[in-house]
Amino acid sequence: MPTLDHVLVVPVVEGGELVFAHALDSGIRVWTRGLVRRSAESARPPRGVAAPLYGGSIRDMAALRDFVADFVDHATDDPAVPLSLGRIRDTRPLVRRTDHDSPNSRKHFTHCAMSPMHTIGAWDGAAPELLISRVRGEERTGAGYFATGLPELPADATPDTLPTTLAAAVISQERAEDLSEYLHAPVGDILR
Repeated sequence: MPTLDHVLVVPVVEGGELVFAHALDSGIRVWTRGLVRRSAESARPPRGVAAPLYGGSIRDMAALRDFVADFVDHATDDPAVPLSLGRIRDTRPLVRRTDHDSPNSRKHFTHCAMSPMHTIGAWDGAAPELLISRVRGEERTGAGYFATGLPELPADATPDTLPTTLAAAVISQERAEDLSEYLHAPVGDILR
């Protein structure tokens, strides 16, 4: 069974991990493993098929920045696996669920949102969404994140032998370029 060649396990400060993997093909696959901090909804609770909202902090952003840049620099131009774009139904997009679209939030944070994300394999949940945010005004080694609808990595799957056929949320090549640019950019001044 073919396996994903490049895997990055990103520990989350609050507990759990985000797992990123690619084989220089269709995009960067994303799963969660054991996330513990569920975030309260900012305005009204979700309804319908909305997935739980998780949030927290990635302590060290450098490894993720290098991993995404490596994918962008070396990925093949022709995607090997067909991607499907997730569809957000019966709930607000992640930036609205977390108030990152409010003027007050933009004063203090910059963000890169992937909403909805592409998917690979069987998918019966809410559309996956991922938002990475950084505090304005000073360089920090970490970053914040919010995630919803991401699949949980199966307990029997080890990161060094993840099969390419495993259903996953995917950061497409185009969005990987945007994320790489965001992670390499200065955080920006505090807006007045």
